[in-house]
Amino acid sequence: MNKDNLIVIKGGSHSDIKKALQQWIELYSTDLETDIKFELYNTGQKNHLIVVDKRLNNEKFNFLVNYLCYPEEIECKISIEGYTTAKKEKLYPENILNKRLIIYISENDKEYDNVFVTTEDNETYKVDFSGKITRSIESKIFKIPDFDFESLSRPEKITLNKTEINEKKKAKSERSIKKRFNVILIIIALLTLINTLSLLVIVNTEISTITTYFLCFGVGSWFFGDYKMLQINKYYNYCLLLATVSLCYSLLIRHLQPYNTDLIKFSSAFPISLIVIQKPLRLIFIRLFKREPIVDKPAPSFLDGVYMLLLFFSSLSLPFIFMNNLK
Repeated sequence: MNKDNLIVIKGGSHSDIKKALQQWIELYSTDLETDIKFELYNTGQKNHLIVVDKRLNNEKFNFLVNYLCYPEEIECKISIEGYTTAKKEKLYPENILNKRLIIYISENDKEYDNVFVTTEDNETYKVDFSGKITRSIESKIFKIPDFDFESLSRPEKITLNKTEINEKKKAKSERSIKKRFNVILIIIALLTLINTLSLLVIVNTEISTITTYFLCFGVGSWFFGDYKMLQINKYYNYCLLLATVSLCYSLLIRHLQPYNTDLIKFSSAFPISLIVIQKPLRLIFIRLFKREPIVDKPAPSFLDGVYMLLLFFSSLSLPFIFMNNLK
């Protein structure tokens, strides 16, 4: 039988083990081969065997063993051992390459981001997910399990379905965006109410200018940072409406309590400027590079960095064009 790339699990229900495996596949779906597959065997009461696709590299194999031991939102106590071979990758030093390994989680583990490795020479190492490998004083005897596959029931095949996973991720992302949008919208409404009431109590045009500036600029900063929200047409339209309301509100404040400064004129136009620029700039990026731009810090790529700079500085520049028309 093939004794490479096996994971033996003792403890845990079949449904929990399967769910944890599926969660890990979803988590690393973008890094895995499209047709990668795993075979899940039930080897007895609360005992399982996973035959892992040979194409899974050593690093991902270690991640899988660790995740199955510490799955998200699944409460189960298991013992786990993975059996594989050190391949010619950057992960292991030369003295370990091509040796068979046992990958396991130490009973004394309190860090949750590592695995322990015992070689066929009974040498044990601690492998941190930061990339550091050190000799360990832990003692474990290397032994390969022997399974009679003929006596086992047919395995359940778990495959990677990127279309289904992408749909799940999209639905989850939209639920998160909806929740975040509603919370931030309530916060903005409350701050606007407080700002308006304070203007009636504190007759100070300089204070009213500064507070309104921060309110409007905060709305624009939210739009800039929450780039995934603006990729959904419904929320883009909501933000366009909110930016328009923000512009009207700031103009009303300037009318009620005029103050000779360009600060409020700039901030009032910032949210609407960003919204107006974002969509055509995003569509141009998608057309040229066949993917959505990513607004993150640090920028994940040079192209995303250029997109971020263009969006940010053009959104800051456009309000100055409007300022002369807001006198």
